[in-house]
Amino acid sequence: MMRRMTLTLVVALLWVPVVTLAGPQGEKKSLANFKYQFKVGVLPFVDNTGSGGAELGAALGRAVQAELAHSTDLVGRVLRLDEGTNPEDIDGEKAVEIARARKVDVVLVGTVLEATFEESEKSASGPSIFGQHVGGSTRSVKAVVMLQGDLYSTATGKKIESIRVTGRAAETKVGANVSTTLGDLSSGGASFQSSPIGKALHNAVADLVKRIVADQPKMVRDQPPSTAEPASGTEENPAASAPSETPADEEPTKQ
Repeated sequence: MMRRMTLTLVVALLWVPVVTLAGPQGEKKSLANFKYQFKVGVLPFVDNTGSGGAELGAALGRAVQAELAHSTDLVGRVLRLDEGTNPEDIDGEKAVEIARARKVDVVLVGTVLEATFEESEKSASGPSIFGQHVGGSTRSVKAVVMLQGDLYSTATGKKIESIRVTGRAAETKVGANVSTTLGDLSSGGASFQSSPIGKALHNAVADLVKRIVADQPKMVRDQPPSTAEPASGTEENPAASAPSETPADEEPTKQ
């Protein structure tokens, strides 16, 4: 009986270190697999087409930020400009300056290059029912949106890539009014999103975000963690190595 109890105690003592070490090892493994999430700053877009309203640039920035959050592991942040600052006045150098102040790793300077809308209407006559002709009209709509996004590294200040994407959409409806300009983005709601111009914009934004994701290998952290040790030969405590003010060969004072 005593031998069995002794054997049980030995097994229990051997098991304790194994259980104790399992937690830290698992934790280290999970930390090793941790992937840094780059922070992408998005400035208000510049509208070169003149088809949008005053809020178009900011609305497009929010659309890109929403797509980043929805379909990627990147962290999108909308960068607001100071009052009185025009998005058209923001060049690459100024964009990087704003991005550094907002603590993001890369910054996107976006431009709307094209936003076109083509519409055609056809009338059709149907059969005669009880002496009345049944007819109607169909509207064919095509929309194209082209965006450019210049991506800059906050750490280096250099341009990573200049991206151009084109979104297209088309549909045919029977006698219905649809949104026809990008200016409806900030006020059109669901009707804009379901319109050809809204779908074309969504396709362009989605392609733009995919290109940004593909540029992750070129991205650099703006403020990497400080792991550098003092350089060889550098004294951390100069006072400790300063020469003594009292000469070593000074004779003791005679009493």
